Amino acid sequence: MSEKVWIRDGYLAVQIYEPEVRKADALLIHGYTGSKEDFSLVGPLLAQQGYRVVTSDNRGQHESAHSKNPENYSISSLAEDHFLLAQHFGLNRPHLFGHSFGGLVAQRVAVEHPDAWSSLTIFCSGPHGMPEWTLLADDIRYLEDHSMADLWVKNGESQKPGNEPGSLKQRRWFASDKRSLMVHAQHLMSEPSRIPEVKATGLPVNVIRGENDDAWPHALQAQMAADLGVEIQIIADAGHCPNEDRPAETAETISRFWDALN
Repeated sequence: MSEKVWIRDGYLAVQIYEPEVRKADALLIHGYTGSKEDFSLVGPLLAQQGYRVVTSDNRGQHESAHSKNPENYSISSLAEDHFLLAQHFGLNRPHLFGHSFGGLVAQRVAVEHPDAWSSLTIFCSGPHGMPEWTLLADDIRYLEDHSMADLWVKNGESQKPGNEPGSLKQRRWFASDKRSLMVHAQHLMSEPSRIPEVKATGLPVNVIRGENDDAWPHALQAQMAADLGVEIQIIADAGHCPNEDRPAETAETISRFWDALN
């Protein structure tokens, strides 16, 4: 089921996967340039396991409303959006899950509202931004005077698999507010670590990555897991998006962790 709901100063586009018998709730947050459709394969699988899964397009992304105030695209603002979204749907201490950039958002909302969640899953993400990701700085500078469509061409996005004209990836890229991408890119380079604060919440934490994840360095992800006192889970034969590369294995890894806590 998909719908749009009013959260603070605009509508968020939401997708919900309903189980036949509801065991627990989950809130999933997508990554940089992503959308709620990133979970279109794992969402139904998690619902089959008894989880009511709620996910949305981040503010300014794909089908969610753009904001007149770029501050509403900050990690702290996105974190508040997701907290309010969970309240709007009456989710009962849902399991919180963040993919890539969404992992940074999930860490922030877990720290700011620790009693609102049953657990936190950091999925193909890291403990902080990466200053060495200079291509993001190039994108920020380029977008100051160009459109999202221009950036699509500049970065050769149309040459990548699945990015043919009219594809979901092209449609959501063109529909997104370029200011949201600029703010998110800055966070991806500069967001400080909140791992000590996450650990201090006492929330159960799961850390997962794809075997061939090419975003945050594997050693950094392993150290993050160690700092949180957990063992990192690795999805074989998957890259930065195991939710798309290996959906069945990903859903099983996620639900196994959640099931142990219910």
